Amino acid sequence: MLLAGVSPNVFPVAQAGFGSMTVLGLWVLLPSVISLIVVISVAAWRRHRRLSNRILAGASAGFVATFGLEAVRATSFHVFEGMPGDLPRLLGVLLTDRFMQGPSLLSDFVGWTYHFWNGAAFGIIFAVLFGRKSTLWAVGYGVLIGIGFLISPAVDSLGIGFMGTEMPRMPITVTLAHLAYGVILGALCRRWVRDNGWLFNAPLDSKQPCTVVTSTELEPISTSQ
Repeated sequence: MLLAGVSPNVFPVAQAGFGSMTVLGLWVLLPSVISLIVVISVAAWRRHRRLSNRILAGASAGFVATFGLEAVRATSFHVFEGMPGDLPRLLGVLLTDRFMQGPSLLSDFVGWTYHFWNGAAFGIIFAVLFGRKSTLWAVGYGVLIGIGFLISPAVDSLGIGFMGTEMPRMPITVTLAHLAYGVILGALCRRWVRDNGWLFNAPLDSKQPCTVVTSTELEPISTSQ
C-alpha cells in the first residue's frame, strides 16, 4: 500500500515545493512502480493468492474506474469550463520538464499514463484494505480522494484559491468525478476480488490442521465387539 501510495503524492509534493516532478518521477515514482511489480511477482511466485489477486484486481478496477472519472472531468472541462486546465496534459508537461515549451506527443503520453496509473494505485490500496466491501465503501473512498486532492497544494498552486473556491465549478467537478470513480471501483472489486473479509483473515480454502492422536489417548477396544 505504501508503494501504491507514492504515485498519487508526487504531484502534490512537487507543487508544495519539495522538488520538481521530473526529479521525483525519476527517483521516486519510477522506483516505486518497479518495486510494486516485484511485490506482485513475488506474491504470485510464493502463491500468496489472496494478496496477488487483490493487487491485480484493484489495479484493474482502478484503471477502468478512471475512465468514469475522466468522463465527468473531460465533460466539465470541455463543455462547462469546470476545470482551470487539462490536468493530464499539465502532468505530462511537468514530468517531462516541458513547462516552457508546452505539451508534446511524448508529454501527453506520459501525463495520461501517470493519470491512469494513479487510478490503478488507488484501486490497489482499496482492494488490499477492503476487498469486496459494499460499493458504498468505494464511493466514500472515492469522495475522500477528491477532497484530499482539493485540500492539497496542487489545487492552490493552480491559482484558483484553497480547494478551488475561486472557481466553484472546480470542487463540484472533482467531487462528482471521484464519486463516479468510486462507484465503478466498488462494483468491479466486488466482481474481481475473489474472497470476502479482510486481507489477513484465514484463507477460505485453507485446510484445518490435522490432530495427531497418540496411542495413550486411544480407548481400549473390547475383543468381544
